[in-house]
Amino acid sequence: MKRVLNALGKTLSQSILLVCMLAFIVMAGLAVVPSQAAYAGQDRTEAPPEAQITDPAKSFEDLNPQAAYEKIVKTAQDPAKVEKSYDESLQEYKAENPQDSIVKKAEELIEKVTGKE
Repeated sequence: MKRVLNALGKTLSQSILLVCMLAFIVMAGLAVVPSQAAYAGQDRTEAPPEAQITDPAKSFEDLNPQAAYEKIVKTAQDPAKVEKSYDESLQEYKAENPQDSIVKKAEELIEKVTGKE
């Protein structure tokens, strides 16, 4: 009987210790984690600024989609015009986005190493 009471007392004390430890961990977690209000950097009652239109054509009518469609249809009917249009678009893209290719960089490096500059 004495052993049973000792074992019961030991189990009870360990369970109380476990509950206290868990309570301490929860309290420490609540103290460490900031509340949502801590993230607020400014007053949110202000209305967001209106979006500004940066496109020069401010309305759909100014874009004239019918004329653009007709131009594309005329271009698509002749394969030579399609290729010419593609080349023009490619040149325009390359002018706006200059990027050296790996091959070109390798050629420049070989010329630099061989001294053919």
